[in-house]
Amino acid sequence: MTTQFITNQERLLTDVVNNILPSSQKLYALVGYFYFSGFQELYQNLTDKEIRILVGMEVEKDIANKIREFEILQDVNVPRGKIRDNYFKSLVSLFNDTDFFDSDEKQAAFRLFLKMIKNGTLQIRKTLHPNHAKLYIFENKSEHRQGGEFPGTVITGSSNLSHQGLRGRFEINVISRDAVNYNEAYQIFDELWKTAVTIVDKDNLDGFLNEVVKKVWLDQLPDPFLLYVRVLEEYFRLHSKDSLRLPKEITRGRFANLKYQIDAIRKTLDLIQTHNGVIIADVVGLGKSIIASAVANNLNMKTIVIAPPHLMKQWEDYRFDFRFNAKVYSSGKIDLALRENYFEERKLIINV
Repeated sequence: MTTQFITNQERLLTDVVNNILPSSQKLYALVGYFYFSGFQELYQNLTDKEIRILVGMEVEKDIANKIREFEILQDVNVPRGKIRDNYFKSLVSLFNDTDFFDSDEKQAAFRLFLKMIKNGTLQIRKTLHPNHAKLYIFENKSEHRQGGEFPGTVITGSSNLSHQGLRGRFEINVISRDAVNYNEAYQIFDELWKTAVTIVDKDNLDGFLNEVVKKVWLDQLPDPFLLYVRVLEEYFRLHSKDSLRLPKEITRGRFANLKYQIDAIRKTLDLIQTHNGVIIADVVGLGKSIIASAVANNLNMKTIVIAPPHLMKQWEDYRFDFRFNAKVYSSGKIDLALRENYFEERKLIINV
């Protein structure tokens, strides 16, 4: 029996796998996490393979919009349908909420991924219970089996099917070409596969198309009428100054109409209408208070201002200059503001 350790130092696991794939006809992968960064590393050598991927954990992203490994503690009794739904949502979020697919190569990898699902050469399942094991099994083509003495190759260790696992960081993996190890590894994989939840295959394609493909931006063409409406909305929003009260007019010339503040006022009003709230964030001295005061005037709502004690006098002045109905409270008296202002009617809250 011969074994070799792969640590992504002198040799990269991605190079080892890509060297094995040309002589393989099937790939079976049991991984804790399945990332498209890993699929992309290998996709050029996967076009003529039959692939089964068994995912033990989940897919997640961090607040920096990058993919990270994050062990989700799952209830072992999660319904099978819920497991599939969670995976679909994770994939859509990865596509739409990150810049991960903003390259031609990654988009090509996804198109191959979809093509292989449609023709049945790629199947993905999720283990019924959380499983953090990593096992890669490569079944040799018949001409490379040496009469059954060399059925394939097994790699097991710490690497997930991800860019980091295949090349990006130190890992410890061992490779074996021993027939006994191969057969035992395949038996382990096959037993887990039989009880796993189907995520996507050619017989389950409709769900994947509806819940993933139709919800991601790749190759999606907007409805021409909706695009036309959006252009009109953007155009008239930028050219509808007459309906917007600006700082100079509101304060009778005490404050100027600055272009960047006008844009901010308009954008803030749009966001409040859409999301019922907004954060105005900028460096000191660019007029966040002026923007907020002009917004309060345009909304013409009863307003509560929560400000640090040393800024209360300043906000009393803003309230007067910008002519909006407001009560100013210290940031240490939020409870008093809540007690004195019942919310049967809508109110604007400015938190400085």
